[in-house]
Amino acid sequence: MKVLIVGAGGQGGPCASILARQDNVSEIRLTDLDEGVTKAVAAHISSPKIKIGKVNATDPDDVARAAEGVDVVIDMVMPWMATYVMRGALKAKAHYVNTAFDAPFWDEFISGKKIEELTLYKEFKEAGLTALLGCGMAPGFTNVIARYYANKLDQVDSIKMRIGKANILPNEGRYDWMLKPWNPGWSPKQALIDCANPTYALEDGKFVLYPPFGGIEECEFPEPVGTLPVTHHSHEEIYSMPSTFTGLKECDFKYYIMPQPAMLYAMGMCSQKDVQVGDVKVKPIDVVAAMVPKPTSGLMGETAENLEAADKVAFFEMIITVSGFKDGQRRTFKVNCPKMNAPGPELLRIYGTSLVYVALPAAVGAMQIFESSMPGIIFADQLDAERFLGIMTGTGYPYKWTVSEF
Repeated sequence: MKVLIVGAGGQGGPCASILARQDNVSEIRLTDLDEGVTKAVAAHISSPKIKIGKVNATDPDDVARAAEGVDVVIDMVMPWMATYVMRGALKAKAHYVNTAFDAPFWDEFISGKKIEELTLYKEFKEAGLTALLGCGMAPGFTNVIARYYANKLDQVDSIKMRIGKANILPNEGRYDWMLKPWNPGWSPKQALIDCANPTYALEDGKFVLYPPFGGIEECEFPEPVGTLPVTHHSHEEIYSMPSTFTGLKECDFKYYIMPQPAMLYAMGMCSQKDVQVGDVKVKPIDVVAAMVPKPTSGLMGETAENLEAADKVAFFEMIITVSGFKDGQRRTFKVNCPKMNAPGPELLRIYGTSLVYVALPAAVGAMQIFESSMPGIIFADQLDAERFLGIMTGTGYPYKWTVSEF
């Protein structure tokens, strides 16, 4: 399999590192608008399979040029660029995978369009190519897990997702975090936009609009994350799942409240509208984004020692609850998924990076659609869930989750 990765930064580099270690991958074209990034990442991975190049992700012709002769294009740039990269993949006659999506697909789902009516579905279908949208951790792994347990039911009517994080540092006071710079670990501007966006939840089979930070509730995560307030959060699953799970009536995605973005939103600092400051006009969100640490690829600085230390202080929990009926009885699966990039030192040994939570599902999705194409636009929960998990564990991934059934 030959692969083009568009975007060599935070997730593209780890994806290249993972794919370089797979026997069924013969060539990886790692591209970015910044040639310095591709050179540094390729030198770090040091695999003869990797070839580097420059590409403009918003120019379908340039993407098609870079993708000539590859089997799959993996899109690791910003979600709003998806249709540009998709068109490039089409021109190159290659399958396509991304880890996140938004416009125009969110609006199309809300308007009631079926998957077969989505932008570029017809073109991929007629070309006999697969466009797999949202195949990272969330969306992606969340969808696969939901499908895996939904397959154990005769009918599924509710899927709910909750995410919580905690950093437990030794000798740190309860409120010391308040004086630390906020760092989302990826594009700060996009993170603020996500927090400040109103979002939907599926309730009784209908989309209900919630304001930013709406629907607050407390969620009990496994320790040491513990009980955290969570709210509705703009996320891909709530748009696509009602179309892929027949009979779904309830679906929502809630994220733990990050205090700094919540306060910035309350102060109007997430606004994208110009405000007059002296003699100039500025957008408040641009001021915040300029002050927040810029995202960098963690691929370069990973060592077994610092990853072992991180495993002791940084915790993550994702709860996916799938409910429905089996043999006429109400059944629920509650799936607890811990941090996907742990144990760090072991993942570093297997993949050359611990940053697998988004990159590994994308790599697995690419291998699966190359193995068994499903022409048109599809989402991760439309894949064969058992096969997906089989490919994932077959790469050496030691991940475990727990499930309770009631």
